[in-house]
Amino acid sequence: MSRTPSPRRAAHWHDTGDRHAPGRSLLAPLLLALLVLASACGHGSEKFGGGGPPSPEETYGQCAFCHLDIAAPMTADGGHGSLDLKCQSCHADLQPGFAQCGHRAVPRCPDCHAAQITHHDPAVAAPQQCTICHAAHGSPNLLLIRTELPLSTASNTVTACSTASQCGDGQICAGTDATCGTSFVTGGCAAPIRFDNLDGRKDGSFASVSRPGTGVCEVCHTTTRYYNNTGTGEPHFDFPCYTCHTHERGFLP
Repeated sequence: MSRTPSPRRAAHWHDTGDRHAPGRSLLAPLLLALLVLASACGHGSEKFGGGGPPSPEETYGQCAFCHLDIAAPMTADGGHGSLDLKCQSCHADLQPGFAQCGHRAVPRCPDCHAAQITHHDPAVAAPQQCTICHAAHGSPNLLLIRTELPLSTASNTVTACSTASQCGDGQICAGTDATCGTSFVTGGCAAPIRFDNLDGRKDGSFASVSRPGTGVCEVCHTTTRYYNNTGTGEPHFDFPCYTCHTHERGFLP
């Protein structure tokens, strides 16, 4: 027959913190769980919940064994919007089980993003459509914005190049990621781009404060009154450009 603790014994548990008390037995695991939770919410990449990224093989499986040059930076940068979107979601087998150059389909971005358009894209209707601004395989920039942005002209063309010496001051030569002789992204003379916030007129955003003319929206503007690539445009709003210039309207006002 079990004995019921006396009120005095119960008070002893409460007052002295007896380690055999029922409440105390749960305290250690509870504290451990809180420490683990706190560590998960601490320092580290925001893309991976405070920790580091998984390995490319864990994320993309057998695709990463042959395409590590694509899978490694893609994993580090958070993938195509999410690491949950796998290679097979976009690249279906052309010849299942037969591995050679070009053995998987390459879709156009509008096949999935049909509502999105832009105003200057030399590769409209081609496999490279949208890649003048976006990197399909991930980017350290927000919204998959490329780190090197090819500059389209008023005639909607880009200046071809093989080295940066063929481009203007401060420009670089963006590659085309050509595989098997096929170009998969738009190349040409380009501007280096850092895009890590959506604040509007701010460094690393749409229009640069410290280096006017180098923001992601400014670098292509050659004839605009505001925020052009020379940094000499007239004063204009400071809030995010997409407030008035939406992607769906080709950034028109």
